[in-house]
Amino acid sequence: MKHVEVVVVGLLAALIVLAGPVRSVFTDVARSEDNEIGSREFDIAISKDGSRFYNDLKLFEFSGLKPGDERTFTFYVKNRGDIDVSKLAMILYVKDLEGSMSPAEKKVDNTTETGELSGYLMVKELRVYLGGDSWTVDSVRGKTLKELNGARIDLINKPLRENEVLRVTMTVKFSEKAGNECQTDRAMIDIKLNAEQ
Repeated sequence: MKHVEVVVVGLLAALIVLAGPVRSVFTDVARSEDNEIGSREFDIAISKDGSRFYNDLKLFEFSGLKPGDERTFTFYVKNRGDIDVSKLAMILYVKDLEGSMSPAEKKVDNTTETGELSGYLMVKELRVYLGGDSWTVDSVRGKTLKELNGARIDLINKPLRENEVLRVTMTVKFSEKAGNECQTDRAMIDIKLNAEQ
């Protein structure tokens, strides 16, 4: 019986070895590598004169103002990206600082830590130029910088296309109603421009 067992075991082993390839399944692999999705560039920058553009730039500094004085500052916004800007808003962040107090100011100024100047600086005109068109932003006319602090001011009503430059002029008037409480005060104004696609 031992011989028969050996033959049976051998036949079973041979069948198992031969049955493996008979039951094999065809396989194949297809690959796709280095696929890519990219985005376009969305970028605006500012300039004082329209020649060189920056992401961060001090646009103006006016000193020695007296009630009744007006000052106009101009700045430019360029679409440096390759996506149209459909919305562009300016937000003013205003902080009043008290300078050294003159004797005349000490008599009337009750707020020795905070200045009052921004409450007397009125926007006379905000005008925007794009190509051959221009328009005024009437929503800010007659408002003080203090009233506009943190407010969104929409600048465009049509797209700013790739490489187009927008010119913005703003005239601010120091109110004749300002009194001695404004002497030696300063208003620090940060301008933030928010662009949207």
